[in-house]
Amino acid sequence: MALISDLLSASAHLHNPMASEEYDRRIRELVDYLKKLLSTKTLDSSANDESSLDHLDPSADSIAYLYVLGAQIQRAQERSGNPYPADIRPAGKLWTRAAQFLTKFDRVQVRYTGREWRQLLEVVAQASLAASKPLLGAKLVRDAMIRLDPSATVFTSNHVLLVKLCLQAKAYSYALPILNKHICHFPTLPEPSTSEQSKICADNASSVSFITSASGFSSKLSYQDYLRYFLYGGMIYMALKEWRSALHFLGAAVSMPVTSSVSLIMVEAYKKWILVGLLEKGKLCSPPSITTPHVVKLYQSLARPYVSLAQAFELGDMKRLRGEVDAAMEIWYMDNNFGLVTQVVDAFFRQTVVKLGKTFAALTVADLAKQIFPSPAEKMVTESDVSSLIMSGALDASLVQKQDPTELSILRFSTSLSFPRLSHELDMQSHLKKERLLMENLVRNLEEINNAIGMSEECLDNLQRGQAWAASNGTNPTPAEGGLEMDEDLMGDMS
Repeated sequence: MALISDLLSASAHLHNPMASEEYDRRIRELVDYLKKLLSTKTLDSSANDESSLDHLDPSADSIAYLYVLGAQIQRAQERSGNPYPADIRPAGKLWTRAAQFLTKFDRVQVRYTGREWRQLLEVVAQASLAASKPLLGAKLVRDAMIRLDPSATVFTSNHVLLVKLCLQAKAYSYALPILNKHICHFPTLPEPSTSEQSKICADNASSVSFITSASGFSSKLSYQDYLRYFLYGGMIYMALKEWRSALHFLGAAVSMPVTSSVSLIMVEAYKKWILVGLLEKGKLCSPPSITTPHVVKLYQSLARPYVSLAQAFELGDMKRLRGEVDAAMEIWYMDNNFGLVTQVVDAFFRQTVVKLGKTFAALTVADLAKQIFPSPAEKMVTESDVSSLIMSGALDASLVQKQDPTELSILRFSTSLSFPRLSHELDMQSHLKKERLLMENLVRNLEEINNAIGMSEECLDNLQRGQAWAASNGTNPTPAEGGLEMDEDLMGDMS
């Protein structure tokens, strides 16, 4: 109990208002003190006492609480010989403690304990999977990420962890608060100066200042982590039928720069890219313009059945489309894309019916079926199929039923040019508002990137060389020199 009293006393110093430099110094002293206790096994006494955490407030004494909780989790693992014993799993004592901390921690204090915070996040995630309750882990991980960094603009291993949990839990919308944020930064080396360190504790500090490659908030990242995040994110948007967002995420994976061959993850993303392109735009979409030609050729050879399916879709040939679907049935199942392929066939039917409305004013359901399926044995079009299109808003038409039930219903296509104008304008206003907020966020992050680049050693060296060159020649270097024009072209391709 004496140890907890010492921790409370040390943590209490952080509760009073003080200058950033002083706060930074005190909080670093507390972290060093706790690390020393951990290394000398002094925290073991609190790890064996379950009531220790009752005396600490996770929102006010976040650093002390996190270290004591970590010690208790480690002790529980050692006692049981199981990395995820019952106490750590959902409804367990330590799970409840972890949940309280991850929803209440002080976001400024935690900026100094990145490794411990991430380890707790990973334990919670894996414990939820071990208990077959990934939904509980996904919610805690998401809320903790947003609490730490509301902008979520710095890519970390926690991003990948979250989307994997949401996919396994089939809780797709849970990932949207993170997926809808634009990734603008990767963890970089921290600034060494004391003045920069003190900025970490500022309320308005950018996440770039405290989520660094040395802070521990992210495990070591590889290019596969980047690819998996955008592939899994695309799959989440696909499950929600947000095809435009899915296309954007898959495109980020497809266009990953490579030197020679492509990753299997990239090939999988390209296959889904083709199917989602058909659902969103009704055509075979070319990969993003920054994708090199030799990579495009590799994709097309490795995903030949998907390309053939898309070509049949573009030709408007239902018989060929169904032939392509049947011929590669094993491939669709093996790639776990059969559901998407089925939706592509449905989209073709929908698109064909809409096109018929530009030629005919009205058709019986039987005549409609003949227009779409020349062979009667292929498929029958039912009134239910047509009604579904009308009710979903995909088809502007009405289905007229005769008084005599033996007579065929008639599909009458609408000629109104104003349908539904008001709803469209409201949707457009909402979309423009979201785009404006996204642009403002991107501008802020671009300013941070420009400042970081401007202060980098490489940039300073180039400026020094440019000044020396100007002094020797008596002229000023023009912006077009030194490769700047190429950088602008590359940025143009990113749009």
